[in-house]
Amino acid sequence: MNLRRLLLLSWCVFAVVATGCGGQRKDIPKTVPVTVKLTYQGQPLASANVLMVPEDSGGKGASGVTDANGAAEMGLPGLTKGVIPGRYRIAVSKVESGSVASATSAEEFYKAKQQAAGDPAASAPKQVLPKKYANAQTSGLECTVTEAPNQVFEFTLSD
Repeated sequence: MNLRRLLLLSWCVFAVVATGCGGQRKDIPKTVPVTVKLTYQGQPLASANVLMVPEDSGGKGASGVTDANGAAEMGLPGLTKGVIPGRYRIAVSKVESGSVASATSAEEFYKAKQQAAGDPAASAPKQVLPKKYANAQTSGLECTVTEAPNQVFEFTLSD
């Protein structure tokens, strides 16, 4: 009787391992690798949030964050890397923390906090880029993703 249970348990463990824990998701569409490169004021734009909004209302958008070179590898949030082929409008935002959040020592923190008490706007996060870039409809940034591999779209942002 114990041998039978052991065999049954072994068979169940084998079945789970052989089939995988979740299998491949069938709702993930085919994507292609896409990189968006940004420059602003002649320099690579690091730590910016990039959002690709599909022109097709039934499409899936993609997002990424730029690295020190201003490059963002785009992906479908929570699903996979890459972008579904199609036409996109692009929104870009970058926020710098206020003086209190950027303090690197206790002394700087308390000094910044005292200054912020007199001027709350000094401690508030600030948009680095012109407001138009935060909205895909007003940014003027567009691209068409094809089925070609490793596409790079470069944009120069201006004031």
